[in-house]
Amino acid sequence: MIQLENLSAYYGRVQSLRSVSMKLESGRIYSVLGANGAGKTTLMRSILGLVRSTGTVRFGGEDISALPTHERIRRGIAIVPENRRLFADFTVGENLRIGAVNRNDREQVEADVKEMCNTFPILGQRFTQAARTLSGGEGQMLALGRALLSNPKLLLLDEPSVGLMPIAVSDIFKMVAKISAKKGLTVLLVEQNAKKALQIADYAAILELGSITFQGDVETLKSDDRLQAAYLGGH
Repeated sequence: MIQLENLSAYYGRVQSLRSVSMKLESGRIYSVLGANGAGKTTLMRSILGLVRSTGTVRFGGEDISALPTHERIRRGIAIVPENRRLFADFTVGENLRIGAVNRNDREQVEADVKEMCNTFPILGQRFTQAARTLSGGEGQMLALGRALLSNPKLLLLDEPSVGLMPIAVSDIFKMVAKISAKKGLTVLLVEQNAKKALQIADYAAILELGSITFQGDVETLKSDDRLQAAYLGGH
């Protein structure tokens, strides 16, 4: 699905990612863990072409390293950014349809909007309300639904638990796992709540100071005492 080869990223003269290589298979959930400033969000920005980078990004076998962001999105990459970034004064319905702005199948878009409201019933109930009236959890559902309306092959989720109550976090993570399994959607999840992330992830990677210090299946991470102590509180 997507392969990163020696990906490095820079903000001015500051190097934020250092020769990161990863391979994400279709229909799997990958969790990237690490402290603040480790380079997790920069990794996603590099995949989208939003930061100066070197190395190679292959998506569906195509080298997209030189493509602008909008072309990468057209090829099937969507992101739910940290803090959601909804259009606060637009309605729930308008925010959802913005996710389908690059699609030409208008009738199918409307059918998919209805399906999204069935998946997240609260969005159907609040369909004509302004997005600013939603709670944190409801807003995260809307941001997720908006991203899914683009029919992505790869979904980037940046810190989806930020600002949410624990029950809302659980609901969001369960829904992500359900949608990934149903649609065969590849998910790259950046999350500080390691325990929640690893409950739904198939594979995990750890970023430290811009470099990957571990990557492998979740069970391997859980069985490593050092990694367990650092990221799972020793449990």
